[in-house]
Amino acid sequence: EELIARMKEMDACGADILKMAVMPETETDLCPLLKATLCVSEDCEKPVVTMSMGKTGVLSRLWGEFTGSCITFAAGQKASAPGQVDAHKMREALEVLHEIAEK
Repeated sequence: EELIARMKEMDACGADILKMAVMPETETDLCPLLKATLCVSEDCEKPVVTMSMGKTGVLSRLWGEFTGSCITFAAGQKASAPGQVDAHKMREALEVLHEIAEK
């Protein structure tokens, strides 16, 4: 609920893009972010960008597209945040996910 409220406040304050990055403490911390992303992206016309950082958060960078996050971040030459995946590996992983989702 807190994540949704914060993104709605960003919208109400006039943000053009609703972006939120969080650092999970446990594996279960990922689920509320994905749910909040889905809820806000369905209710708002503005782009929503969310990600969870660190080792645990890698899944949010891969699943974000499927839960309403309009972009993800990957590392070019060097990661700029914990949990960023190499851009080439990210592309490969997303291609596999797209293939699976299309079946």
